[in-house]
Amino acid sequence: MSRRIAVDLYNEIVAIKPEWHSDDLHDGVIKVVMTSSAADGEEIAKHHTTKQQRQILANRMKDNDDKLKLVIVRDMWLTGFDAPSMHTLYIDKPMKGHNLMQAIARVNRVYKDKIGGLVVDYLGIASDLKEALSFYSEAGGKGDPALVQDEAATILQEKLEVIDGIMHGFNYQEYFTANTSRKLNIILEAEEHILGVDQGEGKTRFLTAVAAMSQAFALAVPHPHAMEAAPVVAFFQAVKARLAKFSDGSGNVSGMSNAELEAKVKQTIDQ
Repeated sequence: MSRRIAVDLYNEIVAIKPEWHSDDLHDGVIKVVMTSSAADGEEIAKHHTTKQQRQILANRMKDNDDKLKLVIVRDMWLTGFDAPSMHTLYIDKPMKGHNLMQAIARVNRVYKDKIGGLVVDYLGIASDLKEALSFYSEAGGKGDPALVQDEAATILQEKLEVIDGIMHGFNYQEYFTANTSRKLNIILEAEEHILGVDQGEGKTRFLTAVAAMSQAFALAVPHPHAMEAAPVVAFFQAVKARLAKFSDGSGNVSGMSNAELEAKVKQTIDQ
């Protein structure tokens, strides 16, 4: 990805999400991390970052409470950068061997209920990845990726069955064809159902099962069974986010207005 492409991508994203932009280094949801020269022109040069500025952005990216969630990097942060909670890498640059493994390692850290990361490939690097993994295995790495995927897909199915048991009596299929407003209501209704299961124990059971489901899903992708289950996985993850973040032990919303609650849950749906 060239500097021009990086800046053009930034501009396209903030055109859709203008609220993500900020000229302040300490603010904004999205940033470009790169260097530039005067010859690049003003439009590109304004995204130039010094070493100190890149450290500030790195610290922000590692802070889970910071609003910075998306960075466009150009030859940066492939080594010496570790943010365990980072979960998605979008690749738009040819990479092979050690460099490719280093890039993937940026999102492949274990963190809480995250056991792996998601790599979105825009170039078709599957063969290069297999070659890199083969080299890694020969150098001392263990495990057959295909066997790991098969096992993870089996565990994923088992956890989905457990969650379906908890959701027995609640029809959530409407969620997949509903508009955003109705999806919000279905998530809230699902929460009420879960809080009423097993005299309140349903919440703990659900959160535990969805955490295990998410771990299995991360390892199973792109197994066909995992891809088929992706919409259901996303729904259960949205309900989990609602239960884990927006309710106290009694199931009541703590310190949030109705408008704030709706905005939070809509954000979860969009994600």
